[in-house]
Amino acid sequence: MLELKNVKIGNGAPKMCVPITGKTTEEVAEQANLAKQSVAEIVEWRADLFSESEEIEEIMETLDMIAGILPEKILLFTFRSVEEGGSRPVSLKMYHDLCLTAASTQKVDLMDIEFGKVEFLGRKFVQDLKIQGAKIIMSSHDYKETPEDATMIYRIGVMNQFGADIGKIAAMPHSLEDVLRMMNIVSKARAFNELPIATISMGDLGKITRIAGEVTGSVLTFGSLENGQNSAPGQIPIDELQFNLETLRIKEDSAISPF
Repeated sequence: MLELKNVKIGNGAPKMCVPITGKTTEEVAEQANLAKQSVAEIVEWRADLFSESEEIEEIMETLDMIAGILPEKILLFTFRSVEEGGSRPVSLKMYHDLCLTAASTQKVDLMDIEFGKVEFLGRKFVQDLKIQGAKIIMSSHDYKETPEDATMIYRIGVMNQFGADIGKIAAMPHSLEDVLRMMNIVSKARAFNELPIATISMGDLGKITRIAGEVTGSVLTFGSLENGQNSAPGQIPIDELQFNLETLRIKEDSAISPF
């Protein structure tokens, strides 16, 4: 379990995260203020979608603005590469420098680091980020298919070895079987390690995975803001997401535990 700003991630229902997807400073500020009023515990800034500037210094100025608007929310910094569903390409050096600079501001509570990038940048990259105080979500996204169970469990194991605080596996399903396999991955992975894991089947077919985390063991879920801005297919508006999570909440006095 991971505790940030008095929020216990990995305890009870999955914690809700909404993305800021604005292209300009004005749009980012507007969405940050919406996120401030939302029920989400976590706010993710998708910095790859910010197209007003590609200069690290100006990106950090925008990060500082977001942090100022959202002092009570857990702030998650993400620069998603094109290979994993992001909006623009990024060199390995740029990715390295941007993430380290963001962490060094100490304005970020969580950082999403792509599993594929860490394989090249190594354990020291992760350690350098954590030295700055950022907790790490190590993520793997497959937009074409849902990998075999063994592949997903292997990735989770490597995430754990590299020092992730949370592992994230998101994939596109092509069948109900894919969705059900994803819903069972946390249970299977816990036979090998105790890393908190977020699992998501994307698109309409996988929507059930976004609300069933308390049963499946997924520790995070991602919804969209009131203005409909989402960062991945299948995200549910945050108020609807909260309603569904509450409906499926397991009572404390329940005789049956999912784990």
